[in-house]
Amino acid sequence: MIGGIIVCHGRMAEELLNALSIILGEAPNIEAISIGWYDDVEDSKKRINQSLKRVDQKSGVVIFTDMFGGTPSNLSFSFYKENSVEIVTGVNLPMLIKFVSLQRANKLRDVARKSVDQGKKNIHLVSALLKSRTK
Repeated sequence: MIGGIIVCHGRMAEELLNALSIILGEAPNIEAISIGWYDDVEDSKKRINQSLKRVDQKSGVVIFTDMFGGTPSNLSFSFYKENSVEIVTGVNLPMLIKFVSLQRANKLRDVARKSVDQGKKNIHLVSALLKSRTK
């Protein structure tokens, strides 16, 4: 089973994992790591590394972060390993739901790519959707 780690600013990671668990009933082999404003960089890297060791079942791990270029992403980038650890930025709930649905029986890169695709599909400007329906 592919492991997952959500790494975000503030409590966003925990709340995404809580929402995921409420919707699906369980979110197996996924952990959340919050990066606070005053957290030590080396301590944060250690927490990510420890989480990687816990969720890695030799099928790989996807690290989901909230924002490209932010501290959670920058810390996570150092853990990228081809065919072993993928990093996905811009995490959202639909992306995580897709990840859970695929994590048991697919290849790491495919799971990461399909999760990203699902996340993108669920970003909409509602006014544009409403406007297209009234034409």
